[in-house]
Amino acid sequence: MYQVYIDKPSYFEPEMAQEFKDLDSAVAFAQKEKEADSEVSYEIKETNGCFNSYGELIATVVKRG
Repeated sequence: MYQVYIDKPSYFEPEMAQEFKDLDSAVAFAQKEKEADSEVSYEIKETNGCFNSYGELIATVVKRG
């Protein structure tokens, strides 16, 4: 599962925009958001649904832009 996080200068922290099953769809969505607003930055994280001992979802950053 891939999660796309969108960050704008006005946001306190990045917001999860959407989840995707494949990386190509996640990248296409993130790039479309960046084209719509040049101030947007994005981060795509991959997760397998496992949680750490604090109850936080374990995710690995795949791509930033």
